Amino acid sequence: MLFNFFKKHENQNVVNEHLDGFQTGFNQKQKKAIMCSLFVIANSDGEFHNMENQFFEQTAALLGYRLSSDLDTTINEFMTMDRESLFRNLNSLGESQKDWYIISSWGMVHADGKTIKEELQHLLVFFDEMGISAERIENVIKKSELLMQNFG
Repeated sequence: MLFNFFKKHENQNVVNEHLDGFQTGFNQKQKKAIMCSLFVIANSDGEFHNMENQFFEQTAALLGYRLSSDLDTTINEFMTMDRESLFRNLNSLGESQKDWYIISSWGMVHADGKTIKEELQHLLVFFDEMGISAERIENVIKKSELLMQNFG
């Protein structure tokens, strides 16, 4: 979805330069919390689909997070974060980082082409715990959709 925008861009170097350093705005615990939450959302239906895995890997790369060649080992590392730490680190995101998180987690829900009730429920729990309102979610998603229409 969103990552396809960056792949289709005529001048990939411009995009790479724009995103260069993006990941440095996040600390390691925030990155781990983001990746953990995305895995929880993707796996909430009991399956980690290929398209969800691809989205997961792309998000990790965007964050500059190095995934182990053994995905199970990487997932186990993410899942060592307890619930309290997970939400504390997600809450420590800045406002623009939270907007990015809204778009990324929304993308994960839709990565496999099937939006399942359990995925949305997990997503809403994360947003609720982060103090993200339904109005903010709607505004951020609308803005991202407008960007995609204009540049996609």
